[in-house]
Amino acid sequence: MESAHTSETDFMSNLPEDLLLHIIRLSSMKARAAVQTCTISKRWKHLWEFLPDLNFDLKEFNSGYSKQDNQKFSCFVTKMLEHRKTEILDKFRLSCVNLCKEQYGSSINKWTKYAIKHNVRILELVVCICSVGTVLTDNVFACASIEELHLHLSDCCRFGGTGKINLPRLRKLQLHGQSLSNSDFIANLISGCPLLEELWLESFDISSESRICSQKLQHLTLKNCRWVYDLTINAPNLVSFCFFGSIHDLRWIVKQCGSISSLTISGVSLHAGCYDFFSLKNILINLSCLENLELCVSKKIPPRSESHSYYGIINNLKKLSICGHSFDHFPFIWKYLPNLEKLTFWASCQHSHEHYPENQKWDDMLQRAVIEFKRLKVVEVVFATFDDHKRKLVDDLRRLRDVEIATSNRSF
Repeated sequence: MESAHTSETDFMSNLPEDLLLHIIRLSSMKARAAVQTCTISKRWKHLWEFLPDLNFDLKEFNSGYSKQDNQKFSCFVTKMLEHRKTEILDKFRLSCVNLCKEQYGSSINKWTKYAIKHNVRILELVVCICSVGTVLTDNVFACASIEELHLHLSDCCRFGGTGKINLPRLRKLQLHGQSLSNSDFIANLISGCPLLEELWLESFDISSESRICSQKLQHLTLKNCRWVYDLTINAPNLVSFCFFGSIHDLRWIVKQCGSISSLTISGVSLHAGCYDFFSLKNILINLSCLENLELCVSKKIPPRSESHSYYGIINNLKKLSICGHSFDHFPFIWKYLPNLEKLTFWASCQHSHEHYPENQKWDDMLQRAVIEFKRLKVVEVVFATFDDHKRKLVDDLRRLRDVEIATSNRSF
């Protein structure tokens, strides 16, 4: 075994440095782990100085809550940046949520400026700075090299400065937990991102009269945002929309997004309200391009009783992903989706806890759906765990119809 280990080490040591860097990069190692890995071989000793991706995470230093952890992390980041021997920086990620002492605000600004100076392509900042004087955004929003930008800032960290937004290469933007004092910020942001294709707003306070106007925007996510009804959307090329919130806000947004072909709805937050199929159908039936729907509603909210005879037909929907309790929430859904070709059924998801009696009921509903969806070609069943009961269900489904049955354990 010792001989085999030595042989393997020698083989790795003889690889070209570019290939070794590529291996470390593909492993998605965080910065401290990458440096420690490079100590395995003398030939690798300085390899970390040429890494094109930097992922600094305070959690690598124990809990990241103590003063000692903060000091070690700050010293590590500063020294690693000082000793780098390459100008190439493809991705820069800084996660230090617990680094909330005023003394580190200037350091975070310095590290961020380093990334911008080295023409970073993907920038992600997960920070919490309880210092009103600390402003990151004047530098971040004027970086010509950034193609992907992820900002996760705390409520105490607000957008400041009056500099013009100029992100000419930005294609993907994610903002999380933002407080805005300027109602025109979103409009100004998008106007400064002429190539923006994907926008994600999470836990975002939508200011009054905010606008999303873009000819390029194709993918939009609104997750647990407040005051969505104040948002105006003009995005004629929008093809996918992911929404976490109330059906009333969804109704308002969808009226402005008739071009979408893929819609994800999660009505599981505390303020989501009741998602009944009658109201949902009235929203979906106006989306003439819609082909793919992912649906998850709260298990705790009982469905509203109503006459199914008033439901209309949604002819264009081809793919449906639905979790078990949502399936139970909308009985006889197959009557209104005559052209469905693929059904993905989540026996459980992150919002649902499995109980055998409920699973048995879902089993019956799923078998009924396989029979009733006349044009069905593919059924994917997603389980948290796969046991004898699940195997029997899959076998039963395969005997019902000549359709492709697939299983997986991915999360909703």
